[in-house]
This record gives sequence, C-alpha cells and structure tokens, in this order.
Amino acid sequence: MKAEEKVRWWSRNPRRLVSVLAALTAVAAVLAAILYVTTYRPDQRVDDDVRAAVTDTASQGAVALLSYTPDTVASVVDTARGRLTGEFLDYYSKFTTEVVVPAAQESQVATEATVAAAGPVDVQADTATVLLFVNQTTTSAVEPEPVTTATSINVELTRSGDDWLISGFDPV
Repeated sequence: MKAEEKVRWWSRNPRRLVSVLAALTAVAAVLAAILYVTTYRPDQRVDDDVRAAVTDTASQGAVALLSYTPDTVASVVDTARGRLTGEFLDYYSKFTTEVVVPAAQESQVATEATVAAAGPVDVQADTATVLLFVNQTTTSAVEPEPVTTATSINVELTRSGDDWLISGFDPV
C-alpha cells in the first residue's frame, strides 16, 4: 500500500467528518429530548404540594378506615367509603358489611389508629403510593385492656378530579 492510500477518509474529506459529527450531535439531542419528556418532565409536574396532599390523604384515610367504636362503626364505615375508589371500594364495602361491623358491635371492639410516620413512595400525575407506619390501639369486651399494634401499610391513591381517593390498602 502506498502512503497516500493509508490516509483516512476523514483527513481526505473534512466536510464529511463535520457532517458525521453534526448528525451524531443531532441524534444525541433528539435522544436527550425524548428522555426529558418521558422521564424527567412527568416527575417535575408533581411538586411538593402534590406529595404533601397524597401523604395527608393517605394518613387521614388510614385513620378513618381503622378507627371506630361499637356505636359508631356503621356510620364510620359509610363515611370512609367516600374516601375510596375502584376494586378496593368494592372489597372494603363487602368486608366491612359482612365482617367488621357485626364483629365490632357483637364483641364491643373499639380501635383508634394514629399515623406515626408517612412518606410518598411513588407519585405520578394521577397515581401515588404512600407508605404509612400506623399504631392501632384496640379494646374489646374480651380484652378490655388496650392492645397496641404497629404495622406498615402501602396506600395506593388515584386522582379523581381534584381529589385523591384510596384505591389500595396493603399491609407490608
């Protein structure tokens, strides 16, 4: 091979090198824009006020779902349904009607829940998951001395208009 043949294409045609570099820069810019729109932007649309709102909604909802007395359990359950949506609303309605209300009234069960700590796990524009650490104190006719249990709960929320509703409630 002659020395002239060993010369690389980019040194023979610098315009081609500039064109290739420009094309690679354009491709990188397009990929960066796609990542920004699909990954970064949705997270930016969820501000601290939304995170605080979902955390507050989950906390208040857990207290509403888990606190009642034998005399108030039926009305508490009815009121709590207004905080729920989807399949969880159906499950809660059936479970409370068939199990919780009769047991609470028959066994004189009273519970009081407090949220010890709460934090958003995942917050999107229309859905959120909040982790709650809940203490629940329970008394009953069988066990008149208060018994406190601690549990952690993943609360799933779904946006409905301007409100957030509980769509899942899973102890972890």
